[in-house]
Amino acid sequence: MAAIGVIAGTATDTRFGLEFLAARNVPGMGLAISSSPQAQTQLQALGRSELTAQLIQAIERLQNAGAGAAMIYCNSLSGAVDMVAVRSAAAIPVISPLDVYAELTQRYRNFGLLAANCQSCANIEREILSGNPSAKVIGIGNLQIVEDIEDGMPAATIVRQHALDDLAAALVKSGVQILILGCTHFDYFYEELLLHCDGTRLFLPSERMLAILQERAVQAA
Repeated sequence: MAAIGVIAGTATDTRFGLEFLAARNVPGMGLAISSSPQAQTQLQALGRSELTAQLIQAIERLQNAGAGAAMIYCNSLSGAVDMVAVRSAAAIPVISPLDVYAELTQRYRNFGLLAANCQSCANIEREILSGNPSAKVIGIGNLQIVEDIEDGMPAATIVRQHALDDLAAALVKSGVQILILGCTHFDYFYEELLLHCDGTRLFLPSERMLAILQERAVQAA
């Protein structure tokens, strides 16, 4: 398939997105919309229409550079914009993590959610509830985890320092069926946390986002 444009919040999660594609032999090109996790969080405070316009422009830039589809590799950004307007304006297919969470609402009722900040938690929760009004979501936003990843802290240290194993265990006791790692930065410690999560299903949206784009490419061929 044609190259996929990766749009993320910072240079780090943009790189994570490109590395994810490269590991699956999919060509990609990246574009970051902010300089740091804190700047990304502040960007979400912009008016929804202004941020939506910025994302539309970013997709257009990637399309002009040769991208055949766009992957919004950022949960926070996906929830802060008008994705209906984005897709209407884009001339190429666009996928975001929220599309994948919408699918999960048909299979689970009790969700745990770890996100980059509380704004992102609220946006992901809203998406889950729109698909399943009876769903229960326990959400936590922690920007410090994102900043530690940006600083290159080892994954094992992040899991230990932020007690993520204890968090997963506590969520299971609260009845959570699946823990969504609702930030693309969190791919970084997924494998490490998985070692400590007996009885907890951890979920990252990346694989399903790519699969949806590949399915659409086949349908369009």
